[in-house]
Amino acid sequence: MRKQFLSVLLILNCAPLIPRALAQDHGHLNIGAAGTNQNDELTFDNGRDFASSADYVKTLDFAATGAYAGYFQGNITFTVLAATPVHLGPVPNAPALGSWMFAQLASVDGPSGGAFGFWDTGAIAPTISLTVGTAGTNVFRVSENDGSPGTDPYGHIHGRRFTATKPGIYTVGFRAFDFSANGVDGGPIHTPSAMLKVHFQAGVHVRGIQPDVNRTRVSFGARAGFVWQVEAADSLPAGTNWQSIGAPVLGDDYFRDVLDDHIVNGSRFYRVNGTPFVP
Repeated sequence: MRKQFLSVLLILNCAPLIPRALAQDHGHLNIGAAGTNQNDELTFDNGRDFASSADYVKTLDFAATGAYAGYFQGNITFTVLAATPVHLGPVPNAPALGSWMFAQLASVDGPSGGAFGFWDTGAIAPTISLTVGTAGTNVFRVSENDGSPGTDPYGHIHGRRFTATKPGIYTVGFRAFDFSANGVDGGPIHTPSAMLKVHFQAGVHVRGIQPDVNRTRVSFGARAGFVWQVEAADSLPAGTNWQSIGAPVLGDDYFRDVLDDHIVNGSRFYRVNGTPFVP
């Protein structure tokens, strides 16, 4: 009989968390530079922690009310490393004085028909929106200076959000730019960064269900603040008896794998059950 692997994306027991439990480990993505000389490249200083290749995934929660009603929303705060003591610098790898940092929403892949957006502080609609499968050129300011010569490019602006319009897993490309005019011939000091791709999930999702010899590997986005249990069943009639698969997984904002040793001879359904975790 042909084997079928189907995922059922249900999250149970998700009572409201206290603020401490909602705090996720990866809050700030830092823009830095390879040096402070003319044409030194900008970098995402801690980008390795957020990169899609590291299996990091930021969860966006559905908002039923408020400014983001109807969207899945969440936040990673883009910052610029401080170059002066006023902002508790100089921090290693900070960009040059007089540089002026902006971030670009460069590309979005994800569910068909979806869109990914950036909302600036106080916005009542997406400031930048990019449809899945397209590239973008729009940028948002990250530095808090005005680009004047000698000023610290430091930035740490709160109240911003990223949103998605449809449930699913998105891969978003970001780049950093210096838009100052303090370099050679009135151009920027730094060259743009390489693209950094980051996973976001609108809701919690199973990313993949892969047969592995006589077992099945189930990969899902383990949002921080919850303990997750993968469960499986061979059918979905009323009163289905879901069975726990593997050990519970403490969420940490990464994709995690759980192995199901059950030999599948027909259909097999999976879901992930999340319970709030308070340290």
